[in-house]
Amino acid sequence: MKIYTRHVLKSFLSLFLLVFVSAVAIFLIIDFVGNSRVWLTRPPAERTTYYLNYLPYIAYLICPIALLLAAVFSVGNLAKHLELVALRSAGVSVTRILMPIVWVGVLLSLAMFWLQDRILPDANHRRFQIQEPGPGMFNGSDPRERSNYLYTTEDRTLVYFQFYSGQRLTGSMVTALQLKDGRPALRIDAAQIQWKDSIWQFQDGTLREFHGDSVTARDFNEWTLPGFRDDPADLLDERVYPDEMSQAELGRRIAVLRRNGEPSHGLQTHWHFRIASAMVNALMAVIGALLAANAVRSGLARNFGIGLLITFLYYVALRLGLVMGENGGLPPWVAAWFGNLIFVPLAAALWFKVARA
Repeated sequence: MKIYTRHVLKSFLSLFLLVFVSAVAIFLIIDFVGNSRVWLTRPPAERTTYYLNYLPYIAYLICPIALLLAAVFSVGNLAKHLELVALRSAGVSVTRILMPIVWVGVLLSLAMFWLQDRILPDANHRRFQIQEPGPGMFNGSDPRERSNYLYTTEDRTLVYFQFYSGQRLTGSMVTALQLKDGRPALRIDAAQIQWKDSIWQFQDGTLREFHGDSVTARDFNEWTLPGFRDDPADLLDERVYPDEMSQAELGRRIAVLRRNGEPSHGLQTHWHFRIASAMVNALMAVIGALLAANAVRSGLARNFGIGLLITFLYYVALRLGLVMGENGGLPPWVAAWFGNLIFVPLAAALWFKVARA
């Protein structure tokens, strides 16, 4: 590793860690103080559990801003002390000088995607189970109960539940209908259905089999329908919010919704957004470094203000696209990548401008 590469990395990473740790600490303190009247009435274990599971989400929010600030001030100091001029006079290109910062941004983008997929869903789920202070928050009720619920299994069997409980994994007054060439082939009417020994068992019902224009019927105490082996989590899952689901769980839930004819564009948008939003870190590192590369001529404070404005507009574009995707106003992948489709060309234009300077 070149001496100047180590110098750039040391300056950038030290500033990033300082800003990141400080911002996370300030965020936690402000949030706790703002809700202290509520939290002080809760058990200490509950407060500790809540904030431990809140930390990954805070890190997810803070990381792009910390990268921007670190890039602006570390590269700005190099420009202010004419170290960039000296390196470029020695034949080192701007691309080579800034590449360590770019790679850190890329690595943190990959780490952020991993965090969103492996850590955040479980942490958010545990956090949502604790009633947060403030209106409009998760109220702790069980979302896994539905009445008049129609579900389509993987083998295309239609199952109707007058009532289904995802907590107890049971349903009452259940009707299952299998079709063949658009005509009924088998129908089950049961008083109850239960998930038992990894299979669905119909209990106390009547089985009807259709053969052309004739039908045979018989009663049963227990009956297992071949092909109906869908996991209970596919019927109703306690994780009802996209932020509680991993990428694989989002994909599975999308498949279930589409199979049942329910709208899935909101979850499809979140599936794509999970990838697109991870790129924020790399983009903020690149934009911050490029804005600060000409700090001598344009001023570090001015570039810092421009960087914050770009970051704000970028987040607005990301959230605007997400809302339009959830409402069906844009195709899911376009909505999820809406902010990147606007600001990636901007970053490319800034890179071209700095490289030619």
